[in-house]
Formats: sequence, structure tokens, C-alpha cells
Amino acid sequence: MGGGGSSGGKSNDKATAKAQERIAANQLALDRDIFAEQTARQARIDAYQQVQDDRRYTLDLKAEARADKALAFQNTLAAQQLEYQRERDDKLYGIQQQQLALTQQDLKFYQDKATREEERILAKEKAAEEKEAARLAAGTAGYDAYKAGLEQQLRSGVIGFEGAQQYLTDYTTKYGMFGKEADATDFAKLYSEQIAPARFETGVGAAYEEILGRKATDQEAADALKRFNDGYYKSISDFKDSLYKGQEYQKKFNKSYLDSYYDTTFGDELKDEEGVGTGKRKFTFDKNLLPSYGADLSERTGVNLPDFADEFTGTPAELEEQLQNVRESRQFLYSAGLTNLQGEIDQQTQKIKNEGLKDIQKIAAQGDIYKSVIGSFSF
Repeated sequence: MGGGGSSGGKSNDKATAKAQERIAANQLALDRDIFAEQTARQARIDAYQQVQDDRRYTLDLKAEARADKALAFQNTLAAQQLEYQRERDDKLYGIQQQQLALTQQDLKFYQDKATREEERILAKEKAAEEKEAARLAAGTAGYDAYKAGLEQQLRSGVIGFEGAQQYLTDYTTKYGMFGKEADATDFAKLYSEQIAPARFETGVGAAYEEILGRKATDQEAADALKRFNDGYYKSISDFKDSLYKGQEYQKKFNKSYLDSYYDTTFGDELKDEEGVGTGKRKFTFDKNLLPSYGADLSERTGVNLPDFADEFTGTPAELEEQLQNVRESRQFLYSAGLTNLQGEIDQQTQKIKNEGLKDIQKIAAQGDIYKSVIGSFSF
């Protein structure tokens, strides 16, 4: 059992050894395979790396070529930009030169224009000064004639001395004639010493003729002129007012409102041989305007109308009384005629009524006869 066991143990060792050899052989083969695989993989890696390096090299060459192209393009672009910038600068410089030339031309134009405008203004001012000098010279030359014309207008009554003074003052101011202001007072002196007295003297004569209807005596004219020179009468109107208030005018011509009314109604007042009013007036009357009697109306009324004259003469009260008689006579004739006409109408109306009443009574009597005849029959 013991020998058998040894024999069996040796067999296991051999098997183990063989197994170990196989394991070792397998391990070696595996290691070889692994190595070969690693070598092949490394070879592939190296090949891949080589390919990558070749690619990278190729790419580097291409990049260098592209960089060269880019550099060349950049250089070309820079050259083109430089050329464009140079051309643009040249054009801009040319435009600036043109603008400068135009600006200089505009400046010269406006300088010339300003010069011409200044020359025009100076020429205009010079012409205005010459014109003004000529105007003042003409005004100075015409001063005496203008003053003489104003004096003539003052004498003829076209203007008053205040107007003459104002016109002369305006003339001297207009033409710058300083120192002539005192000449205006000559008109006041001329008017007060010569024109006004002569004009007033003429007005006195006209006032006597217009207001009193006669010429002034020499003494009356002298008295009026003295009062005017003394300042009692300021104007001819004041003198006329004094004539209106005088006894002569009051006696001959003064009329009240009632007198004017009577003049309008009955005519102007009759005057005596001395021209003094008598208080009487003449009124013309047209008898044809009165109505007259017709047929036997005068006999039926028993009234005879007066025979009015063609004209009435008397005081306003007497004339009014005569006219009142005419009015009453006219009213009587109209009333009598209307009354007579109304009486005849009433008479004819009553006659018609009476005849109608008779006819009615006759018809009624005949009706009663018919009734009695019909009543005698019995049906």
C-alpha cells in the first residue's frame, strides 16, 4: 500500500510537471502572442504615427504654402490698399484744391460785390446829398415868391394870417431856412394894420345893406372902424350882432315866432310909407272853393249866406275871425245839404213802408174771404 502510494505520487508529480510545462508552454506561447500582438500593434501605431507625421508634414507644407499665399495676398492687398489710399489722397487733395480755388473765387466775388454795394451806397448817398442840396437851394431861391404868394392869398381872403404864418413856418422848416422864423410875424402885422381894417370896413357897408337894407353913413362907418381898431369888435360877426340888437333893426325887422307864423299863414306884414310894420296882413280868398245852395235849399232852410270878398285885410285876429266865418258857412252848407238829403230819404222810406203796409192789409182781407168761402163747404 505504501509502495503503491509512492508510485502513485510520482505519477502525480509527472502530471503536475507536464501540466506545468504545458502551462509554461502556453504561457510562453501566450507571451509570444502577446508580444507579437504588441509588436504588431506597436507597428501599427508606428505606422499610424508615421502616417500622421507624414500628414502633419504634408499639412505643414500646405500650411506654409497657404501662409506664403496669405502673406503674398496680404502683401498684394496692402500694396493695393496703399495704392488706393495714395490715389484717394491724391483725389482728395485735388478736391481740396478745387474747393480752395472755389472758396477763393467766392471770396473774391463777395469782396467785389461788397465793394460794388459800398460804391453804390456811396453813390446813392452822394446823389441824395446833391439832390437835398439842390432841393434846399431851390427852396431858398423860391422863398420870396412863396412869401409873396401867401401875402396875396392873405389879402384876397383865401387864408387867414394864422394859416399864412403856419404855411411860412412849414416852408422854412422844410427847406432848413433857419433864421427866417421872424418873417412869419410880418403877416400878423400886415393883417392887423392893413388887411383886417380894410376888410372890416367893407364888411361894415355890406352889413348895413344886408341887415338894415340901407347904406352906412360916413359917421357910422368911421365909428364902427374905430371900435374895431380899439378891439371892441373882434370880427365882422360881432358887428352884425350889434346891428341885430340895435333899435333900428328891432323896430323894422325883429319878429317873434308868432309873427313868423302869421307871415307863413297870412303873408308878410304890411308896412307903412316909412317901412314900419302896421301889424296887418292881406289874405286872398277864392270864393269858388265854397259850396253853394242847390234847388230851393235856401228857401227851405231860411238862411242866407254872406257874400265873402276876394281878399281880407286886417290884423291876424281879424283875419282868423273871417276865416272862421268861412269855415262855419262851409260846415253849415254841408250839414244843411246832408240834413235835407236825409229828410228826403226818410220821407221816401216812410212812403214805401206805408204803401207796403196797405198791400199787406189788402192781401190779409182777401185771405179772410177765401177762408170764409172754403169754410162754407162741408166735405
